[in-house]
Amino acid sequence: MGKMLSQANIKLVWVPESGITSLAAPTATELNAGTVVDLSCLVAKSNYLLGAAGDESISDPALCDEGNTSVPGNTNYEAGMDFFRYEDTGDDIPWTTFTGKGIDGFLVERRGQPFSEDFAAADVVAVFPVITGTPRALPVPENGGYEKFRVDFFVQSGVDLRAVVAAGA
Repeated sequence: MGKMLSQANIKLVWVPESGITSLAAPTATELNAGTVVDLSCLVAKSNYLLGAAGDESISDPALCDEGNTSVPGNTNYEAGMDFFRYEDTGDDIPWTTFTGKGIDGFLVERRGQPFSEDFAAADVVAVFPVITGTPRALPVPENGGYEKFRVDFFVQSGVDLRAVVAAGA
């Protein structure tokens, strides 16, 4: 068995607020709709964060327990990424999509298949309901490089890390 490569095998899309009806089973039609923004080639690999950051610890031992016991509590998620800027407004899709804080939507990530392939029934995806933070310009690296800006997203409840894409509309 081969290990899963991450090179060009991560597809990331932004689905506007009302674009997904079931977090556990988004449809291929919803994920491939014309209103969906494919971010796969617009995000820098460096500083890309999307996923669980860990669980809070709940410690609530009984009077008779000799020590502290703990169980996992709420899961904390992190979502933030650096976007490339483009000279032409028509190509500057991230900048014109993430215009300020408070924009509701979904980040949907698929791993293990070429980013260029459309979503299809039975694909396993991670679905993150999010609200945008304030976009902020990043400093230009000393050795040159591309202009970028960063958006941190505030993950809301209902995350499904193993959603299965459903067929149909």
